[in-house]
Amino acid sequence: MEKLYNYHTIFLIHHLYYIPQFISIAKELLKRDKQILFLLLAKDSPDKNQIAFDYCKKNGFNPYFYNEEDPIFNCDFLINGAHGFPSITVNYKYTASVIHGIGTKAGYYTDEQNKHDIRFVEGAQRVELIKQMFPDSDCKLYNVGFAKLDEAFTISEQDKLDMLQSFGLNPDKKTILYAPTFYPSSIEYMPGNFPTDFADYNIIIKPHFFSFEKKTYRHQVRKFNKWAKNDNVFLAGPELFNLVPFMTIADIMVSDESSAIFEFAALNKPVILNQNVRYRWTYRLFKSKIRKRMDGQMSQFKEVAQIIQNYKALQPIIKSELQNPNNKAEARKKITDQIVGLADGHVSERIVDIMDELLKP
Repeated sequence: MEKLYNYHTIFLIHHLYYIPQFISIAKELLKRDKQILFLLLAKDSPDKNQIAFDYCKKNGFNPYFYNEEDPIFNCDFLINGAHGFPSITVNYKYTASVIHGIGTKAGYYTDEQNKHDIRFVEGAQRVELIKQMFPDSDCKLYNVGFAKLDEAFTISEQDKLDMLQSFGLNPDKKTILYAPTFYPSSIEYMPGNFPTDFADYNIIIKPHFFSFEKKTYRHQVRKFNKWAKNDNVFLAGPELFNLVPFMTIADIMVSDESSAIFEFAALNKPVILNQNVRYRWTYRLFKSKIRKRMDGQMSQFKEVAQIIQNYKALQPIIKSELQNPNNKAEARKKITDQIVGLADGHVSERIVDIMDELLKP
């Protein structure tokens, strides 16, 4: 059996949708001839776990399904994308947090995160807030930016054209990216004729991974499949789990209570926040559950988007925003600086530079 020891970096992959956060970092490490391992914890269904393994294998990320009976792994850096501190058998010099999404959930601000030796954080405001909340923490905070977006700066115009054509979409049309989260979601209130109402546009449907993974949301998948029968629609299945390429080819994005709005805004493109979402009755009855789920600061960041409260408002606002894409440019720049940090395509380089510095004698 291949040796499983002595890696520079081990990435913990809890779910398939964690992988995009690590792609650019992994590529930068490989560029510097570092030995890496993508340790797959296989928490998804077998087919999704296999998608993760095949993707990592194809891209040279050295995937391995974790098994407690395996020999103990050794590494310089154990990089974790989850909100909880890892409880697996791995020897490491440093454990580092690279959260799988921009910090808009309450789990981002817990003492559990500060058990890491290092946190790579998006933006100066986030760093200062964590310091204020946890003044006694020994966790080192580095303001580097949001590594996931680095890939957006490497995709050429020809790449974008090729992608549109491979999806069967018309390059002469503007492209709407509809990227709803699984809960609380606007999907339930989006009508079946959504694609025909927007026949003059390309539509890319990029659901959250859990919409495909959890049986609770199978009604969402039925709606996606119905929409996908229209010629102007491309449905990104779970095998296309990375949102970044879709963000680069879209002209505008429609989402709901998802941190993806900040990712898209960081690319200085117009985004629409659809607040016509459906909450479970327990959430409607106990409003504190909603507040607990979402970061209390979420509301102040909604200024990056045009907000709608119902589907009827969607068509005129999309038309207006595409005609005037710089409407919110100033707000997007301001909030991006605060919550995403420097978006320049070099976040992963900064992260690996810090890792190299920490290993110096």
